[in-house]
Amino acid sequence: MKFLSVLFLGLLSLPVYSLNLESGWKKISEKDGIKVYTKSTKDSPIQYLRAKGVISAKVENICAILRSVETAVDWTPNLIERSYVKNISDTEAILYDVSNMPWPVTDREMVLHHKLSVTEDRDALVLDFKSVDNPKAKRDKDYVRAKIEFGQLRFKPVENGKKTEMEMIVLVDPMGSIPVWIVNLLQVSIPYDFLMALNKYAVKTKIKPLPGVLNLITQVKSKHRLVAGEE
Repeated sequence: MKFLSVLFLGLLSLPVYSLNLESGWKKISEKDGIKVYTKSTKDSPIQYLRAKGVISAKVENICAILRSVETAVDWTPNLIERSYVKNISDTEAILYDVSNMPWPVTDREMVLHHKLSVTEDRDALVLDFKSVDNPKAKRDKDYVRAKIEFGQLRFKPVENGKKTEMEMIVLVDPMGSIPVWIVNLLQVSIPYDFLMALNKYAVKTKIKPLPGVLNLITQVKSKHRLVAGEE
């Protein structure tokens, strides 16, 4: 189960067509306030994962560490390398990741495009991430290139800005020779493990959001009649 936990951030090669985000989900677990769901579609033998719950870290802290390339390996499960392929702006980047897999599974590498935005109604922040091909990204023949076709984190401040409501939807495929049924069986721990690791690091971080990120946070907190950075 451990070897798939980091792959939440970066996998999938299967085609994605239309995804109904509101229906068809099956609840499979609930722990520490985090509900985890799966969804099967005709477009992929791999199940979609969805997790939703409230964590104790503030939205500023969450945004800050999600954007911090330098500290990602300190908290992301099994992540052993993260570097820039292209730093586009405060709210957008293409990243190269390597995750450690236990023997005999080959380590995975990923090239991911991340972009942070706000919803049209300014109710929440949205981090979209997906695999991309980029000629500047390194490729190591000792790794299996894992991908993601659809990934999204949605989060907004709650309880007067002291906590954050989070939702994650992702479709995971570790590629290589791992059978689909094993992937579907083991990947159910990914959302919970990731959100717990994120929360543990975010509640104590001293990292501050970049100016462009803080601007988006301010838009959302203004909608909720909060002030960015307030306790």
